[in-house]
Amino acid sequence: MWCPDPAGTNRLRWWDGSKWSDHYAQIPAPEPAGPAVPALPATHNPPLVPAYTRQAMRPIRANGQKPSPLADAVAAARLEEPRYPLEEQVEVVGETYRAKDIRRVFEEAGMPITESGVTLKSVRCILVPEPWNEHDPNAVAVMVGQNHVGYLAADLAASYTDGLLNIARLGSLATGEARIWAKSDDGIIRARVTILIPEASRFD
Repeated sequence: MWCPDPAGTNRLRWWDGSKWSDHYAQIPAPEPAGPAVPALPATHNPPLVPAYTRQAMRPIRANGQKPSPLADAVAAARLEEPRYPLEEQVEVVGETYRAKDIRRVFEEAGMPITESGVTLKSVRCILVPEPWNEHDPNAVAVMVGQNHVGYLAADLAASYTDGLLNIARLGSLATGEARIWAKSDDGIIRARVTILIPEASRFD
């Protein structure tokens, strides 16, 4: 399907369902306002063109920061209340590469990261499907606020992505609870993120 190019070229780019292709098209000019269009039947399933993809076309934000598609997704969505019970306890992966975001989580909570370590408990986390991810179209990012703290492991994400995409098409994102431990080791942030989320079947 044609989507705004996440590279910010102000063109459309073809998403083949698993990766971005090298096919581009111009964004059509807006059509003049016309009569109201009847609602589509309930069986219609529109393609996901998330707000964060459109936001990614803007090279720089007003505050001078680079755009963050995942943060824009969280800002644009309605956050569901957790679907209790939270039966799955999951160790998030990739947090080693998210030190800046994890540091911001603690700063926003007013808790400095110390050499002896500090823990945030019962923090709301957000599951954001990332179908444009060039490494894994089933990727599910774990966010705390607008901070990206890691991913679901690939084998687990594959069982969640379809259900999460279904509710993302309706403008919502699923939530759970996170426990985040971090310590400063000579200025290097070491962290562990554990989350409690519903079983994948609760999103079917």
